[in-house]
Amino acid sequence: MKRNIINSILLLICLTAGIVYAGSLTVESDTQEFKDSDKKIYLEGNVKVKTDDANVASPRAVVELDPKNNKVNNVEFKEHAYSWHLKDGKKHEIKAQILKISLLNKVFSAEGNTISSITENNKPVVIVTADRQEYNKTNNMMKAFGNVNIIYKDVETFSSEAYVSLNDKNDVKKIDLVGNAKLHKGKNKINARKVSYDNIKEEAVAIGNVYTDLTTEDNKRVEIWSDYQSYNKKSNFVNASGSTKIKYEDYHATGPKVNVYADKNTKKLNEAVFVGRSKIETKGRTIEADRITITMNPKDFKAEGNVKSVIPNIN
Repeated sequence: MKRNIINSILLLICLTAGIVYAGSLTVESDTQEFKDSDKKIYLEGNVKVKTDDANVASPRAVVELDPKNNKVNNVEFKEHAYSWHLKDGKKHEIKAQILKISLLNKVFSAEGNTISSITENNKPVVIVTADRQEYNKTNNMMKAFGNVNIIYKDVETFSSEAYVSLNDKNDVKKIDLVGNAKLHKGKNKINARKVSYDNIKEEAVAIGNVYTDLTTEDNKRVEIWSDYQSYNKKSNFVNASGSTKIKYEDYHATGPKVNVYADKNTKKLNEAVFVGRSKIETKGRTIEADRITITMNPKDFKAEGNVKSVIPNIN
C-alpha cells in the first residue's frame, strides 16, 4: 500500500514488543519496516507524524523503542524535517536537516541549518536561526547553539548560544545571549560576553567587555565601555560600572561608575554622571574630580570635589 497509518504500526509494535502507548500518536508514510533486533521502525516517503498538538513531516524517519520497556522513545526525522504546532492562536515552527523528538519529555532537537519561528496572525513574532536548536514543550524553553541569530519585534541579536524563555502563550519572557553577544534595538547597540534581555521589564543587562553605542537627544552617538551595564528602555537609563569609559564627540571621560540619564521631555539620553574619582579629557585639557557631569544638549561638563586641571602648552 502507498500509505500506511499508525494503526498498523501500533498493532505491529504491540504484537512484537508488547507495549501499551499512553498518548495520541499518528504516523503516515509510503513504506515502513520494523526490525525487532534494533528496536526501530523505519519509515520512508512522505512521512507525517502527529503527537498531541505537534505535527512533523519529512522524507524519512526512524522510530526508536526503549529496549527496557519497548515503548516508543524517540522519533528522528531526516532530510529537511518540518515541525509545527498551534497554541493560543500562535504557530510554532521548526525546520532543520535532522529533527529528533523525545516523546517522553517532549523535547524537540534540531540540527543543521535550523530555523524556528513563532507567528501570530500570519506575522512572525520570533525568528531564530542557528546550527543547532532545542525546544522543550514542558518548560517552554528554546535553546540555540552556533551562529545564533534572533529577530524579535524590533530587537535583533547575535551570539554563540541563546536561551529564550516563553510563557504558556508562547510570548517571549526573557532572552539570554552567551558568547560574543550582540543586541541591536533601533539605533542602539550592545556588545558583551553575555547579554540578558527581560521583555517584561524591557531591560537589558550586559556583562564582560561591554560596549554600547547609544543615540542622544540630537541624534548624536554616545559610546560606553565598561565591565557591567544595564539599560532600561522605559526610563532610557543606563548604569555602567567597572573601568568605565565614555566618548561623546571630543569628550573622553573615564571613571569607576557612570549613570546616563534621559531628558525628561524628549526621553532621549542627555546627561552622564561619573561617580568616584573620574577624569575627562577635551581639547588637550585634562580634568580630574570626585564627580563629573556631562550634558549633551547643551554640550557642557561640570567637575566637583577635589578638582584638578592640567592645561598643557599655556604659552
